[in-house]
Amino acid sequence: MTPSAQAAGLPFVPYCGAPPLPEGLWQAWNWDPVLLAAFAAAAVAYAGIEVRHGRTDGRWQRVSCFSGAWLVLFAALVSPFCNLTSALFSARVAQHLLMIQLAAPLLVLAWPGAPGRAVKHPEVAWILHGVAIWTWHLPGPYMAALADSTVLWAMHLSMLATAVVAWRTLLCSEGAASGRPAFAAFGTSMHLVLLSFLLVFARGTLFPYHLTTTQPWGLSPLEDQQLGGLIMWLPGGLAYLAAALWAMARWLSASGRSRMAEHT
Repeated sequence: MTPSAQAAGLPFVPYCGAPPLPEGLWQAWNWDPVLLAAFAAAAVAYAGIEVRHGRTDGRWQRVSCFSGAWLVLFAALVSPFCNLTSALFSARVAQHLLMIQLAAPLLVLAWPGAPGRAVKHPEVAWILHGVAIWTWHLPGPYMAALADSTVLWAMHLSMLATAVVAWRTLLCSEGAASGRPAFAAFGTSMHLVLLSFLLVFARGTLFPYHLTTTQPWGLSPLEDQQLGGLIMWLPGGLAYLAAALWAMARWLSASGRSRMAEHT
């Protein structure tokens, strides 16, 4: 435990480091060599996949999507924003949304040959994604992730992996022929709003670790929790709602074209 953590009375230091003060945040990069090696390996592996894939049509778009996802994940996990999540629950919520609502769909669009074949059970994909979101924003699992790096990476990877599969149900070309992914995504947007309501309107703070970490940032622990709920509610819930409505519009358009083709 670092002296700053001891001075703040904190029981442990999270993976991203001791909760920072505003004046020192810009210096708090996460130079974890294992994580940096993983980022480098992912870039090299993707380049190899693109070369083996062989198709040049759409390559610029795919590479751009992968680069965007890489940069979003770098910002979320390596930049000082990672360290800010040690101080603020609201920053952790924003970190998760960056991963599951920006990086995940970009990774789907970046994969050569994808989006193509539809996921067989979109409802299951979205249910699992919703379970991951709920699980890691409950007090027990959230505190366990702060206390143990292995649990924290289980949190990150489970949320990202389920998000990739869920977004694939919306973005795959075959998914336009079915309304199931749209309704499944709509359901997830609704229970994301429910979770955010619980965070915003809770009578007390749910995450004891942040009882002493938010004041330097001008927020009480309860205000930080409420801000996290608002971030989850507005940009978070609305993003999935917009995606569901977009997918529903694709489905209705595809159904209309199909009916017109049958009558010609």
